[in-house]
Amino acid sequence: MNNFYIAFAVYLNLIFVAAKLWGRIEWSWFWVMTPLIVMTMIGVIVTAGQSAQKKHLKSNILFNLQSLRDLIDNSKSRGGERH
Repeated sequence: MNNFYIAFAVYLNLIFVAAKLWGRIEWSWFWVMTPLIVMTMIGVIVTAGQSAQKKHLKSNILFNLQSLRDLIDNSKSRGGERH
């Protein structure tokens, strides 16, 4: 996630909190904290997606390594025959 979006959400949240504390807005605290809540949810979703992608990549690498080992073992068991 781009740092610009994170900074934007933090600054927007600070503005909302200051406005709430100084009595400039009558919103509930839920709406005041919404920018940080939304950015946190987006961060959790992105992190979960990246974690799943890494696990999938790791399983593919392990499968390919096992296939290479099997190929080498088959080649050795044939005694180096060539067709």
